[in-house]
Amino acid sequence: MTIVKFSIYVQPGAKQTGFAGYFADKIKIKLNAPAQENKANQELIIFLAKKLNLAKNNITLLQGLTSRHKVVSIASTYSATEIIKMITS
Repeated sequence: MTIVKFSIYVQPGAKQTGFAGYFADKIKIKLNAPAQENKANQELIIFLAKKLNLAKNNITLLQGLTSRHKVVSIASTYSATEIIKMITS
């Protein structure tokens, strides 16, 4: 199992959760959760876990607890290229 770190930009409060292109060379993800009480962070982890078919505890928020700019750590057998392809499809 390898650990890959990704920079992600999130947009909380969207109509639905999903990949929304790129912002400042980061993957942009819209979240159908408000940016309060850690709800958007939880929604991000759930979204990534579903897209990557991983358990939620394989995904860790390293930076950006209260920011739209986040760094996540993903522990899996996938390469960085495979993870990007799975998130963006």
